[in-house]
Amino acid sequence: MSLERFSGQRALVTGAASGIGRAVARRLAAEGATVIGLDTRGEDPLEETFDPVPGLHHVVADVRSEEALARAGAVDVLVNAAGVLLRHDLAEHPLEEWQQTLDVNLRAPLRLAREFARAHIEAGIPGAIVNVGSIESFTALGGHVAYTASKSALLMLTRALALELAPHGIRVNCVAPGVTETGMNAALRADPARTAALLAAIPLGRFATAEEQAAGICFLACADAAYITGATLPIDGGWLTR
Repeated sequence: MSLERFSGQRALVTGAASGIGRAVARRLAAEGATVIGLDTRGEDPLEETFDPVPGLHHVVADVRSEEALARAGAVDVLVNAAGVLLRHDLAEHPLEEWQQTLDVNLRAPLRLAREFARAHIEAGIPGAIVNVGSIESFTALGGHVAYTASKSALLMLTRALALELAPHGIRVNCVAPGVTETGMNAALRADPARTAALLAAIPLGRFATAEEQAAGICFLACADAAYITGATLPIDGGWLTR
C-alpha cells in the first residue's frame, strides 16, 4: 500500500497471528500505523505476521484477560478480529464451549472497547473501533449455534457502543465477512462437495481473501469514514442478497 492514512497512529489488532487479524495488522502497518498485534497462539505465529513489515509489535496475551489492553498501551484504533468457531449440533453442544465462544467473540470485544473508551474520554480525543462480525450476524448456519449467537450479538453491541460513544468522537463499526480463506474453514474448503455448495450461495462465485476483509476494516477505521458509525458492512460476495 502507498497510502498513509494511519501515519502517526497506533492500532491494536486482536487475533493478529492468523487470518483476517493478520491481514489487518499488515495493512495498517503498510498504511503508516504502529501496530500492536494481540494473540494467544505464541511467539512464532505472531512473528510470522510481523517480521515482513516494519512498525509491527506483538503481545502474547489472552483477549479475555484484564491485561490485554493494558499491555498494548494507548492506541488510536482498536480492531476486534479475534474469534472462535466451535462446530456442534445443538443436542451435543458442550456448555463450556458455548461459554468459550461468547467470552472470545463478545465479552472480550466489550471489555477492550470499554477500556479503549475510558482512555479516550479521559484524554478528550476521538478514536475508532472496528468489530469483526460475520454474515452470521444476520443469518444462521447449521451447527453454529454459539457462533451465530455471538456474532449477531456483536452487531447489536456495535450499535449500542456507537450510540453511547458518538458524543465523545469515538466511532464504532462492524464488518460482516462472508466465507473467507482462513484456517477457520480450511477443512471445510478441502471438501469438494461442501465447497461447491458454499460457492453456489455466493453471487460472486468465489471465497473472499483475508486481504479483502482487511481493506474494508481499514476503511472503516480511517478518516475517510469519519461520518460513519454504528454501521455493519457486509463483505460477503453478495451472500446476504439471497
